[in-house]
Amino acid sequence: MTAARPDLSRAAAALVDPWRAAWPDALGAWGRTTRMHAPRLHTGPVPAVPSFAWYDSSTVEVNVDLAQVARLGLEDHAVAVLAHEVGHHVLAPADGRTRVRIAARVRAGLVDRDDLVPLVANLWCDLLINDRLQRTGGADLVAVWRALGGASDPVMALVLRACELLWGRPRYELCGTAVPVREDAAWLCSRLVRAYARDPVAGSGGFAALVRTSLATDLPETGEGALAGARSLACGDEAPLDGVPYGVADDDSLGADVLHPALDPAVVGDAADVGDAGASGDGSAPGAADAGTPQHGSRPDDGRGAPHSGILPPELHATLAALGSSATLEDVAVAWYRERAAPHLVPFRRAARPGVPDPLLGGLEPWSLGEDVADVDWVGTVTASPVVVPGVTTVRRHVMDDEPVEPRREPVDLDLYLDSSGSMKDPRQFSWVALAGAVLVLSALRAGARVQATTWSGPHQVAGTGGFTRDADAALRAVVAYFGGGTSFPLWLLRRTYLGEGTSRPTARCPTHIAVVSDDGARSMVPDVGSGMERDVATRAVQAAGGGGSLLLDVPAGAVPRLQQWLPEGYDVHSVTGDAALVEFARRFARTTWGEGR
Repeated sequence: MTAARPDLSRAAAALVDPWRAAWPDALGAWGRTTRMHAPRLHTGPVPAVPSFAWYDSSTVEVNVDLAQVARLGLEDHAVAVLAHEVGHHVLAPADGRTRVRIAARVRAGLVDRDDLVPLVANLWCDLLINDRLQRTGGADLVAVWRALGGASDPVMALVLRACELLWGRPRYELCGTAVPVREDAAWLCSRLVRAYARDPVAGSGGFAALVRTSLATDLPETGEGALAGARSLACGDEAPLDGVPYGVADDDSLGADVLHPALDPAVVGDAADVGDAGASGDGSAPGAADAGTPQHGSRPDDGRGAPHSGILPPELHATLAALGSSATLEDVAVAWYRERAAPHLVPFRRAARPGVPDPLLGGLEPWSLGEDVADVDWVGTVTASPVVVPGVTTVRRHVMDDEPVEPRREPVDLDLYLDSSGSMKDPRQFSWVALAGAVLVLSALRAGARVQATTWSGPHQVAGTGGFTRDADAALRAVVAYFGGGTSFPLWLLRRTYLGEGTSRPTARCPTHIAVVSDDGARSMVPDVGSGMERDVATRAVQAAGGGGSLLLDVPAGAVPRLQQWLPEGYDVHSVTGDAALVEFARRFARTTWGEGR
């Protein structure tokens, strides 16, 4: 191997000019308007990437390892290889958002094989790209697969047999005979590619389900050597994932059930007679016996029968982890709640306050003896006469008050307390309460208000911003924090914020509305006798806050009168019996408190 490396390096260097000259034809395969800058042609080894060609969406750049190209005998296929990589920019996945959406659907279809998500997602995109290029005549992919040889693992055998069916090639011309392949699965795969040729996201889950069910006994266990043949050809997006692409959390289609191609009307709906393609004896579509029921059935709900559509934070985190992202579950949850809360934000009204009159300087008038000496305008006095005679030549400046045209408008701050005791759901998994908190936090911040967000549970279990802030990330991290312990409201924080401690002044500087989201645990706002804390702290705090207070309690309406005696005075108590209704109430609550009343 060591002696062969200089030969490969020389061969790679010789390929630079012809492959660069093929670039315009590769772009032209996708239309005359397709534009990208020239590809990066590597003549040295690129050990971090297993494939001989790949696309990087962070730099919008096609990369080719020419040494690998020479080793695989692909020197004469520059247009096909380059056009394929351009297809990752033009067709699938095209951008980071679509990349994550495809991966999310693939993960749902694979069910329990997260290790295969990047590979299967890339193979699905490759199928769409290759079929488009081969059908339009933009590139000869058949010749590329012939040069690469037959399949060496069951996944590639399925893909290549589907390509034979798509392009009308003889059986075994591309897939070879080394690895057996099920004809019914290949037929479904080929139909799936044509059915979703223009919608990569919609068909990706079905492709993953087909791979998982038809190759259930053939897929090797997790490991670096698993499906080595397919992995060596995977040319997926090598760009690192930093954060969560916007538009993923709010895509409700990602939460839909995965439909196996054998049960998908778009794939087999018009297949009345499948003939030699592998029909089952009972006349059903091929592969229907393996399809079973749709993958990932009913969505998780909030504990009260209110299902949530779309991808949830744990699923999104697992998808990103499968793609190599280092984002934590907390990072994903913050981005998820930010995006899901965005449609519910309301326009806040800033409270009008009288403006401070601006002084308006008038003319000069005589200054008489007995008036304040500080009022003498000495410049005006000396200008009028160099000889100063008090009460005769002295003058003063007349000052008038100019009333401001518009009053000052300042937003009311928000002090939000979210119960995260064991009776509440973990917001990192999904919680309507946390979503309601995110709506209030982001609405207040958008209006220019400051927010103090605090998640609390048992004694000394408090996570929050540590004061009022305009940092949305810090506030949302407090919203998604979870303890799952006991129930003990942080009265000490209320006292420090609005009443002060010892000689320290209260930390709240502006009128503030106090909002508490809890259940019957709100009773801990009035401590027991002998607990060492005054029983009226919460009442005095809301009076000092000057912006009112609200208790949003997840208890039946009939329980509120009985619970009222245990709650502090000065707060409006609202019964929210369903978590979905909590979000709608948060919107109405924000409009009433800060909005225009619309």
